Amino acid sequence: MTHSQRLMGLILALTLACAGPGCGPEPGPEPEPGPGPESGARAAASGESGWYRDLSRRKLHATEADDHYLSPLQLLSSRDGHTLYVACEGTDEILLVDLPGRRVTGRIKVGRQPFGLLLSDAGDELYVSHRWDDDVGIIDLRSREMVARIPVGEDPHGLAPGSAEDEIYVVNLGTDDVSIVDMDNRREVRRLGAGNAPFGIAPVADGRMFVSSQYSNPAAFRSPPVLELTVIDGEAGIVRERRPLPGTVIGQGIAADPRGRFVVTALELPKNLLPQTQVYQGWMVTFALAFSEVVAGGRTALLPIDEPQLYFADPYDVAFAADGGRLFVTSSGVDVVTVIDVEAAAAVLQMRAGRIGLDDEGIRRLARDLGASSAYVEARIPTPANPKALAADGSRLYVACRLADQILVIDTQALTVIDSIDLGGPEQMTRLRQGARLFHFASISFQQQMSCSTCHPENNVDGLVYDIAVDGGMGRNLVDNLSLRGLAETAPFKWTGKNPNLQRQEGPRAAQLFFRTHGFDADQNEAIVAYIESIPQRPNRHRRAAGLTPEQRHGKQMFERQRDNLGRYIPVGNRCVTCHPQPFGTDRRRHDIGSRAAHDRNGVFDTPHLLNVYERPPFLHDGRCWSLEEIWTKHNPADTHGATNDMNKGQLNALIEYIKTF
Repeated sequence: MTHSQRLMGLILALTLACAGPGCGPEPGPEPEPGPGPESGARAAASGESGWYRDLSRRKLHATEADDHYLSPLQLLSSRDGHTLYVACEGTDEILLVDLPGRRVTGRIKVGRQPFGLLLSDAGDELYVSHRWDDDVGIIDLRSREMVARIPVGEDPHGLAPGSAEDEIYVVNLGTDDVSIVDMDNRREVRRLGAGNAPFGIAPVADGRMFVSSQYSNPAAFRSPPVLELTVIDGEAGIVRERRPLPGTVIGQGIAADPRGRFVVTALELPKNLLPQTQVYQGWMVTFALAFSEVVAGGRTALLPIDEPQLYFADPYDVAFAADGGRLFVTSSGVDVVTVIDVEAAAAVLQMRAGRIGLDDEGIRRLARDLGASSAYVEARIPTPANPKALAADGSRLYVACRLADQILVIDTQALTVIDSIDLGGPEQMTRLRQGARLFHFASISFQQQMSCSTCHPENNVDGLVYDIAVDGGMGRNLVDNLSLRGLAETAPFKWTGKNPNLQRQEGPRAAQLFFRTHGFDADQNEAIVAYIESIPQRPNRHRRAAGLTPEQRHGKQMFERQRDNLGRYIPVGNRCVTCHPQPFGTDRRRHDIGSRAAHDRNGVFDTPHLLNVYERPPFLHDGRCWSLEEIWTKHNPADTHGATNDMNKGQLNALIEYIKTF
């Protein structure tokens, strides 16, 4: 053998040793966690917990004005009707609006991302949930200062009074549960399991509470989603029912009928099992209200709010008029408040003594009947940009117009707009604000069926798998939806990695595959890209300022290991750390990890980032896994997606706990 032949043989051996996916140079050690800068108002927010570093491009795109948009999201009226409390997620504060004078009279700095609002029994304290700080703040309304903060579950949203005095219920979207909090002693006393990403809560007269959910409970692969409506017995402090709502997702706003017959939830009916091309036939997504009987074991019927060729995308909040005769719904994707004649809706449902008279087949047909809305939709009232929360008070309805920094005032009898309260945000329209409006506006799509936010609520995911009928035809391109949080530096995009940048992703691709219209023009495209690139990942609840836990450190060793439990060498390309290096958890390359299924054209996919990966199940390119564990216990039989088959349960659990810290 010649010298050249020996050299070629050595090169071939080295090549084969690195033949696994993502072959490349050995990554360096992971940087130690440390505090990182945040931008604008976020940097000054109190109560920061854990290690956090904003990995978005917000500093590149933001102007000074972008730190001062208020973005009102939630509302609460005082008992005397004189004051409206407004939770502003843009500036992390509560505004006090004098309703007779129609002006802002106070501002109270609170924690990060304020959301739910609730008054104490005495009316002297205001409670506010902080989504980014995982706690509930107590505001003394006399001094207008926050006097205490009570830790609860992750990502707390809705608040409601409990059956016992000085007790409140807190809906925790991030931990899929509801905290019972003793406000007298200022501590959480119990948690109750709820649905997947619980969102809103509505008490009824007998002390029970109904809790909506944003995401489907785990469902079989390629089967319809199923939301859960959780029913809590407030007297006993236990869950009494878990009502399934088949074929629905994104249940958010929820309200109880003042007449005691039903609770109503705003939600979405996706048709993701059909090819995306069916948007032309109105078969991709519709929007409805779930009318659920209050009685124990009650049934639920879905009443569409769309019309045959016009859709009212992204219903968010619902509120009854004081007498229960009308129901108001914010259609946040089309800047409209939809008005429902409640008695007309009850007639369609054939309600008798609090019971739905329609049989099961009638309920099934009604859910898909876009012509039904003409029987009970009384009016559509245009609003400024992105209407969200509602607060009904006597003959007035207040609407938080999030991306206009305004409160709209509607006369609930005449159904007319009588005033608009300017909250004092910046007057100029920045590039990021323009992008936010475009992202949340459905009129870009055919018959205004969907906005970007429809599939990415709260800039995250809807938890669905879509049939993107392109490059292989119907049923040959099943893709799991991905979160937009923190993805700015993780190009290329799309599971195949075909789109090198977001300009391509949100331009021709979005127009062709999703909106079925001309899409965004060049200026709009740049604005929406700037907005998406500026979306930060949320604080990671699994990584604290003190560093990794012992289990997470063990998992890091498994993530970076070079030999398995039997001492066998693991090729560089088959180590977790090769394809998923810090800080983003992606090498930004495409690989074949052996996950190809019968519905895939090929087995080469882009490496997804791991930032807060625990927030966005299901997993793998086609969403076949409802947990991280399934990726390696069910779908890695040949060790082609990392060497994991030799791991014992403790090692695999540790690996997963470390992955959650990205």
